[in-house]
Amino acid sequence: MRRICWIAITALLAALSVWPTRAAEVALEWPIDAGTTGVLVEDHRAPLAHVRIEFGAGAWMPWFRDNDVEEAFTIQDHDSAGQLRLRADLLAARITLGVGRRTSLLTLDCHTEVLPQALELVGDILANRDFDRATLKRWQRSRTIGWKASLKDPSFVLRQAGARQLFGTNDPRRFAVEAPEPLNTDVDRLVRARERLVRLPGRVVGFAGAITRDEAKRLAADLLPVVDPLLPPGLGALPLVPISPERRPREVEVKLPRLTQTYLGHGRMSLATDDLDYPASMIADHVLGGHFNSRLMVALRQEGGETYGAAVRNEGSDVPGLYALATFTRTENGSAIEEKLRGVLREFCADGITEAERAAAASNALGRRAFARQSPAQLLASYLRDKRLNLPQGFDDQLAEKAAALSLDEVNAFIKRFHSPNGFMTVRVVRR
Repeated sequence: MRRICWIAITALLAALSVWPTRAAEVALEWPIDAGTTGVLVEDHRAPLAHVRIEFGAGAWMPWFRDNDVEEAFTIQDHDSAGQLRLRADLLAARITLGVGRRTSLLTLDCHTEVLPQALELVGDILANRDFDRATLKRWQRSRTIGWKASLKDPSFVLRQAGARQLFGTNDPRRFAVEAPEPLNTDVDRLVRARERLVRLPGRVVGFAGAITRDEAKRLAADLLPVVDPLLPPGLGALPLVPISPERRPREVEVKLPRLTQTYLGHGRMSLATDDLDYPASMIADHVLGGHFNSRLMVALRQEGGETYGAAVRNEGSDVPGLYALATFTRTENGSAIEEKLRGVLREFCADGITEAERAAAASNALGRRAFARQSPAQLLASYLRDKRLNLPQGFDDQLAEKAAALSLDEVNAFIKRFHSPNGFMTVRVVRR
């Protein structure tokens, strides 16, 4: 069995070794119409197709929120008779509908033999006007139950308390930790919102897999409805409203009933990925709390037996997010683990890391990039993300290369600035 596993791994590595390292090297782009772009990442190693259709509005836009576009977009494959999902099952096709910060996304995965039929189904989904009211009502109940359950989850409450100290009330980064809006079940209103969304300019139809250029251009030509060039007001992103450090409390404590453990976060605002210091943060985070033998895990789990887990949680992306050193322990040990956590941070800031730690973190930053380009679908998603955010193509690979190229002195200078204990607040979730 072990020999078979190694043969499979060797074959995979051989295939990856001839696969281009960056999406920009293999992506073909062409205009479909005045408001739609086509993209293809061609790969004939397996008879599989992946389609990624992006529409130009998402959850961080006022128009999107005011018009209940999230439920309008995600319900459209649920017709009242269930025929759309049945057709997908019969084709062995997986169709997903989701909403991001700035875009709404439909993806399709199927065998290339059924790609034309699957795309016909996609067209029918995007034209569906028979949204299932029963599903909408079930989603509303689920949303309500899920929110109530999250308020009893100490890990969620810890994250919520941290976010509330970093981001203002109207900051979109608070959406994930605040009570969700009631779900709209007015089908006519939802259909109108969906119709407006799918006709917005800025659409992208991406193909990945065993599809030729001619096939992709032909299949994309009449897939989507005609673009409406008139934009509704409110398509700009909501402004970020960070709370200044001097207005944040040094300590926050939240109490929940019947807890047997204390949950602890030592946090601050993260860096955005385009920050000049972000490559250094990649090295620092790996050493501090990014793997089983990190500084936090050695001090709190392996040496002290204080906890099963301790890690760095970095929610930053193209905008800064929550950054925390997080852990948990039995209730009676809360004070002891907090002092050890503070001690790890003080030592990390004062002394930095060693050359051996830097080299290992650099190797990790470079080596893990291979996992992000194992499939043409991953390359397509990376290409479209960089395009959408106006980043240089291969941005994540460039970050890894910049991180690996940093000297020990450069990383330690960053650690001294960013990891100063004075810049962190402490959040605890404890037993009431």
